[in-house]
Amino acid sequence: LLRKRKAEMPGKPNYLSVPSALKELEKIELIRQPNGNYKLDHAVTAIQKVILGAFGLDEKWIKAQARQIGKDIQNAAMPEEQKDDDEDAENEEY
Repeated sequence: LLRKRKAEMPGKPNYLSVPSALKELEKIELIRQPNGNYKLDHAVTAIQKVILGAFGLDEKWIKAQARQIGKDIQNAAMPEEQKDDDEDAENEEY
């Protein structure tokens, strides 16, 4: 897919090789905000958009996935907190 996209573009962009594309896409990361929500650390760059476009993906897809992953992380952490509270309640004497 990257090769096909590279052939369509004028010139030969170096960022459409597999190692370069992976390095560029690894820069897309989530950060945790003080309120516990997760969001993209930086905006999706033009180069990242071109690489994602080679796979039929776009910035909206990345943002939707980031939101979903953030929700999954919050939900995964929540039962542990509730579990700890339940264990504390079992050990309490009334």
